[in-house]
Amino acid sequence: MTVKYKEIADCLEQEIQNGKFDDTKKLPTEEELMKKFEVSRNTIRKAINQLVNRGYIYQVQGSGMFLREQSVTDYINLGSLRGLTKDLAAKEIVTKILSVQVIEADEEKTKKLRCKVGAKIYYVKRLRIVDKEPFSIEISYFNKDIVPYLNEEIASHSIYSYLINDLKLNISFADKVINCEKIKAETAELLQVHPNDPALIIENTVCLANGTIFELSKSIFHYQKAKILNRINFQ
Repeated sequence: MTVKYKEIADCLEQEIQNGKFDDTKKLPTEEELMKKFEVSRNTIRKAINQLVNRGYIYQVQGSGMFLREQSVTDYINLGSLRGLTKDLAAKEIVTKILSVQVIEADEEKTKKLRCKVGAKIYYVKRLRIVDKEPFSIEISYFNKDIVPYLNEEIASHSIYSYLINDLKLNISFADKVINCEKIKAETAELLQVHPNDPALIIENTVCLANGTIFELSKSIFHYQKAKILNRINFQ
């Protein structure tokens, strides 16, 4: 079941992107949002925290909730688990499927996904093209016990929209590891760079709210095009 506060956060995010609050640069008060969505104050506060973490708003005690500058659509947001389609919402994104298949988990994947050796997992490899230029290669592994069905049609769009809206997965948190590597010829050809050029690498271990690991992923970014955003709240 989709968590209500996330639905509210997604609704408010869409309204922000559509310019609904551009005149005031502020969100409605907690009381107004409680009335609008017919939920408790605690639910609204959780939704607001989602928007803060996504980099859309900041709060000033006694004054309200204000919109931040909207550079967020030009960057990969490290605080987001919702994928490239959401991070680069203002861009034209095309996905080229390189592989979608069911494989058996080897010893390395077994340890990382905490599944049995030989367990069925989905292997997905995609080339992401942004504004008609190669941007990144994404390699993902999904535990088939949690993601029972995945095909090229789904992988051609936003996998995370499918996981959240269709499978109703309660995706909660992830560990991200960032490093740089020199890339090999096959990867260089896909990204239209030279072999041994550098690439920005982000590896994700993604969990459900109950702590179950359901995805391992590795994104290899074109070193001249990828920009990273990490909006931090000083607490």
